[in-house]
Amino acid sequence: MMKLRYSLAFFWLTYSLPGLADFPTAKTLFEQAEYALAKPQLETLAELGHVESQFLLSRMYAEGLGVDTDLKLAYAWTLIAKDRDHALADKQYRVLRTQLESRRAGKEVYSSLNDQFGKKALFDNLYPTPNRYVTAERRLKAVNKPEPDYPGYYNRIGVNAWAVVHFDVADDGRVENPQVAAVFPIDSINEFVLEAVKNWLFEPPKDIYGEPIRLEMQSHVFKVEHASGTKARKFQRESAEYLNAILAAAKAESARYQYLYAVLAENNIVDDPEPLNWYLDAAVNGSKPAQYRIAQCLISGNGCIRDRSKAINWLHISADGGDAKAAYLLAQELLDSNNVNFDPRKAAAYLEIAALKEYMPAIMDYAELLAMSSDPVIRDPQKAIRLAEQGRAIDPNNPNLLSAIGIAFIELGQKVRGISMLKQAVTEAKRRNWTVENFEDLLMDYAD
Repeated sequence: MMKLRYSLAFFWLTYSLPGLADFPTAKTLFEQAEYALAKPQLETLAELGHVESQFLLSRMYAEGLGVDTDLKLAYAWTLIAKDRDHALADKQYRVLRTQLESRRAGKEVYSSLNDQFGKKALFDNLYPTPNRYVTAERRLKAVNKPEPDYPGYYNRIGVNAWAVVHFDVADDGRVENPQVAAVFPIDSINEFVLEAVKNWLFEPPKDIYGEPIRLEMQSHVFKVEHASGTKARKFQRESAEYLNAILAAAKAESARYQYLYAVLAENNIVDDPEPLNWYLDAAVNGSKPAQYRIAQCLISGNGCIRDRSKAINWLHISADGGDAKAAYLLAQELLDSNNVNFDPRKAAAYLEIAALKEYMPAIMDYAELLAMSSDPVIRDPQKAIRLAEQGRAIDPNNPNLLSAIGIAFIELGQKVRGISMLKQAVTEAKRRNWTVENFEDLLMDYAD
């Protein structure tokens, strides 16, 4: 194993994300007097409850840094930061209070902002309450779960490694989108664990009504433990050094590493009983994956108390920031007729956002919605065909795409062609060992 020395500078130089609106990025822009670039990032973070961002935003308005001086806005953001115990906010509040021409006008601006972004508003509308976390293995029953096929020399030379893999489980139990979320040594066992997870199969997950559902961002920890003695101690030391560097970057408010540390805590790679706190820190600091993870938690009740309204709010934030998975999950919530937020037209818009990012579940669902919707604003069989064909560039014989194309052809009056595509969907689903009932039902419904 090569000699490893990890530092905070190493992480930021190696893994910095250009354009990521986290606080270190916004603060650097502020300190470099790039106020036009800093302001929108600070506003985004301040509105999510990032206290340091709230205070810097108040300074911009108080001192006229890149904006017209606005003492009322400065006063309002200072009070909001003061309510969250910012160390310097009380002193600034006392100064601004004497400078306001009308304290009443300042309080009116504060009241308006506080109703949206103050402590109570954030806890009422966004922030989750912790609850017991149950691992994916306890909620999924495996049909086929092969172990990774590591090289034989791993045992001979004494290799130790660990990895956390995220994956989605489709409503028929297949695994999709496996990704290594964290690994040590870096890139050491990625190809082996991903190849194994791709071949996993679970019993179809179901909701409380017994209906098949899709489960996203499930996780599994892999460990290779072939070393002993001196080699094992060296691995433990270097792994601890690596994890401590991640923690240091997280404490320095890198959103990426706050999220990564939350993943490590959730999966017991590090000893931290409150991964939700790290997810929330990362989400407030602009991490789209963390925002999605909190929304997922609020929907499922796994890790925090269930609250679909808060979940919808987080999904809007993440999806509007361009996160494909969040846009897709938000669309599912908006398509749920039992949900008070039921809105198929908005759902279609968010499915399109995710589909444009080539997120296959969104491509499949959006094509089907375009082909089958009874809403004339949404229904567009020709667009359904075009979208499904784009999806087939990724997976040429995907049964869901074949069935969407078939339905769209039938809706356009080309029944023979459409039935042929539906038959191909059934055949391909059988070949892939997918559950075929839904495809057969569609064929029967449209063949009549």
